[in-house]
Amino acid sequence: MESKSVLVIGASNLDIKGRTSSYHVAKTSNPGIVRTTAGGVGRNIAENLARMGVKATLLSALGDDMYGKQILDVTGKAGVDLSRVQISPHYGTGIFLAILNHYGDLESAISDLDIIKLITTDYVVENKDLFDDASFVVVDADVPTPTMLYCLEQCNQRNLPICVEPISVAKAKQIVPFLDQITMVTPNREEAEVLAGFPLRSAEDIKRAGLKFLEIGLKWGIITLGPEGVLIAYKEGGENKVEFIPPISTVVTDTVGAGDALTSGTVCGLIDGLNLRQAVERGIACATLTLQTSYAVHPELSLNKLKQFARN
Repeated sequence: MESKSVLVIGASNLDIKGRTSSYHVAKTSNPGIVRTTAGGVGRNIAENLARMGVKATLLSALGDDMYGKQILDVTGKAGVDLSRVQISPHYGTGIFLAILNHYGDLESAISDLDIIKLITTDYVVENKDLFDDASFVVVDADVPTPTMLYCLEQCNQRNLPICVEPISVAKAKQIVPFLDQITMVTPNREEAEVLAGFPLRSAEDIKRAGLKFLEIGLKWGIITLGPEGVLIAYKEGGENKVEFIPPISTVVTDTVGAGDALTSGTVCGLIDGLNLRQAVERGIACATLTLQTSYAVHPELSLNKLKQFARN
């Protein structure tokens, strides 16, 4: 791709994460550690890309409050173009409240993202020139459905690849009707079940889901499976193919943001001219580095660091 510029459209919020010191016990207070960090799927992807040397422009919305200022500061210093981000005096910055167990896995979470409704079709229309400059578009499924449809329309008119990050089981249901208009999806197992329309209980089920994505019309399907690795689905020589890629063994500090990192690394690889497997391997390396930190984006991430880590 001649241009290495990615347009990212989605949520920016403050992550508040509590990790228990021992086994999580429901309906009572659990000793542990609470941390705050800049988050939001769209924002995380944009920051990862910028740290890997990709020109990333973010369309998002933040409140005119201290959380919004904190997020702007962190994201801007990472190199993300924030010139088109909305700052609202009427809505507070979104908050993602997560409870993690002592393994760093998510037990439960609450997303307070009322501000996401400001990412309207009109807002994207005002900034549609960004589609002309982009080589890739990434949209997180937090955005309102009419906005998502407008983004798909703009990408299809330009033959521009678009990746949709499903976010959650609830949000995955909203994108099922227009899966055939999407270039790439990056669901986890539970989200993939919604998109495929059947349970993924075995490796064969997961392969069948990947093949179904291709039959629907997607170019690339990526199903993340945590410690079991990743399934990729793609077309080669006129044939639909699926294969598993193993994970990289690591000590997990925090799983929040790892999926966003995998998407980011994969998109970075694709615009660098890698094939899907090579790009996803870069994504896995990016996700593994993120798993090692309590931040949603590894604060020392760079493309050189990523390549060296992958080689090692």
